[in-house]
Amino acid sequence: MIDRLKSALALAETLNFHRAAQRLDISQPHLTRLIKSLEKDLGMVLFERGPHGVTLTPDGSRALKEAAVLIKAEAAFNVKIEALRNSSAETLRIAVGAYISQSWAASAITAMKTADAGISISLRELDWWTLSDAVHSGDFDLAIGELSEANKNPDLIKEPFPEREGSIIVRAGHQLAGRNEVTLEEIARFPLAGPRVPGRIAQLLPPACAMGTLSADGQFFIPVIECATPRSMIDVVCHSNAICMLWPEYCAEQLRSGQVLELPFHPPWLRATQGIMYRRNKALSPAALAFRNVARNAERKYFRHRQT
Repeated sequence: MIDRLKSALALAETLNFHRAAQRLDISQPHLTRLIKSLEKDLGMVLFERGPHGVTLTPDGSRALKEAAVLIKAEAAFNVKIEALRNSSAETLRIAVGAYISQSWAASAITAMKTADAGISISLRELDWWTLSDAVHSGDFDLAIGELSEANKNPDLIKEPFPEREGSIIVRAGHQLAGRNEVTLEEIARFPLAGPRVPGRIAQLLPPACAMGTLSADGQFFIPVIECATPRSMIDVVCHSNAICMLWPEYCAEQLRSGQVLELPFHPPWLRATQGIMYRRNKALSPAALAFRNVARNAERKYFRHRQT
């Protein structure tokens, strides 16, 4: 039931079976079967399918609000059970964004020498916009990732990493590839692949924009092709005319091989800052303090290595 509810929530956010299936990494027919099975078991129609797309029914809206509460409770339960399972050692609970989990997180954990110190680590990958809430709720000791949402919460301490400059990445042979200069208006004619970004990005884009849409509440700009990880973003870009906004260090191999290229476009708003966040009213444990230090070193070494 939980997995089917998660599938329904993904469809409710995208209102598109294809995009939801991509996010869940399942086939579209499989997603359709999951939704139909869930609706049958619940005895209510969650979604209306029509010629103009998918819409959420009133029953579906109410049911999925309850589902979100249930899924959050499940995540909290899993964290607590894992802590009980490892009660013989201090468990350090860390939440990280997808970019970090796929780059330098493993080297930071290795540097901790957890077995010798009697420490166990629970590392969870979360969407960047949920990291601050995950720490603030007490589900995690600290989180590492994009600081945009954390900066809105005065109850969190934020320790930023150095600001890193992003790039617009396209495949070799793309219409914009090989240009000495490109404009934002030209870039905005192509679909964007990547995670949702802060809604303020929409204010910078031209009115005629094919990159994505602003969410109903204005909180996020949602790409046409929503991808959760750097790997999936690069895969999409390599096989389509989509673009992505990414730190070049995360696709260094593809850049060296010539599969993808950086466009000559580097506005100030393509700079982003990641960092460490933790609760202001709760002192970090010795294990958390140690991880904070090795995380800083791992992040610095990763970017220095990729730049050489």
